Amino acid sequence: MKRICSIFVIVSLVLMTAACGSSAKPTGPTNTPEWLNDFPPEDVIWGIGTAKQSSPSMSMTTAEARARVAIARQLQTRVQAMFTDYNLDAGNVNAQANSSLQEDVSRQITNMDVSGARPIKRWEAPDGTWWFLVEFKKSDARNTVASILGNQEAAFAQFKAQQALDMLDTQLAKQEKGYQVDN
Repeated sequence: MKRICSIFVIVSLVLMTAACGSSAKPTGPTNTPEWLNDFPPEDVIWGIGTAKQSSPSMSMTTAEARARVAIARQLQTRVQAMFTDYNLDAGNVNAQANSSLQEDVSRQITNMDVSGARPIKRWEAPDGTWWFLVEFKKSDARNTVASILGNQEAAFAQFKAQQALDMLDTQLAKQEKGYQVDN
């Protein structure tokens, strides 16, 4: 009988511990949308933007713009950075002075056409913050990059053609100088 009571007590404690340890979902309002931690499908790029401005209209416009910037940064970002480390040690053994300075400066520059990116979800948090989820198809991104490369190749070809024409003009001018007859 003593053994049955011990087993009953142990089982009761296990059940009570399990009940206390279960995680209940919060019932209050949240300030982030349910889709925040989702991953995009393989064929698209997502950008998420948030804003809380003086008016809902301005908040929505700003959040959508920030989401587009997030997409552009994923496609092309040029990072410029500089790190400076300065250390000065002066004095003698008995009177030592040390000065140290570190400086870290960086900037990111993005210049990318994201025509075709479109909002697919938006959400207003209870605190008035607007969240936008903007989608850009990878096929559109490839076409944009291809057109940029095509434009650069065309510009380079035009530059080389102009160089060749300039060289031809220079050679013709040299030949004409040699054939000039003085009167």
